[in-house]
Amino acid sequence: MSAQVLPFPIQTTSQKYLLESVRAAAARSGMDVKETEREFVAAGCTKEAQNRIWERARRKRMALIHGGDA
Repeated sequence: MSAQVLPFPIQTTSQKYLLESVRAAAARSGMDVKETEREFVAAGCTKEAQNRIWERARRKRMALIHGGDA
């Protein structure tokens, strides 16, 4: 049995920036940073995935500030 090398999904500087911004949004909103990071990577590190996570984080932050469900 030979070892197989799996490439890390973050390949470009822009993907790294998107990942960092997703981590920051999750941390600011009180979301699980590792779980959010895994979701983002599983979605292919796309701008669309980042936008979905940002929107969810924004809604959660608003719920924390103003009360209500996220």
